Amino acid sequence: MKHATPSTLSDAARVACKQPRIGSLEKSYRKSSLSEENEREWFARVLWQAFPEAQSENHLSELVAEVLTTDKRPIHPKTVRNWLRCQNAPHFRYVLRILALAGAERVFEIIDPEVS
Repeated sequence: MKHATPSTLSDAARVACKQPRIGSLEKSYRKSSLSEENEREWFARVLWQAFPEAQSENHLSELVAEVLTTDKRPIHPKTVRNWLRCQNAPHFRYVLRILALAGAERVFEIIDPEVS
């Protein structure tokens, strides 16, 4: 039995392969209205909320790095500054830890931006 390869597929078969399935799981999930840039800005605001005692970006970067650093995963203040400037996105493990400090209600800002 010969298997179909891209060179033996008809044009109609190629189009059918690229179309989403009707029962696709994507339809069951609500799409977030936040872009990646907005998500990074949201996280930067949450950092400031989690550490209201910070007097400057450098001070905040040092505080966050100190709190998030572990023996296995050191965090440098420059990494935090990149998050604050929306140049990089943090790993989810750091988002969870910061949310715990800032307050779990911050999650609702990302789920439904109109709540805040």
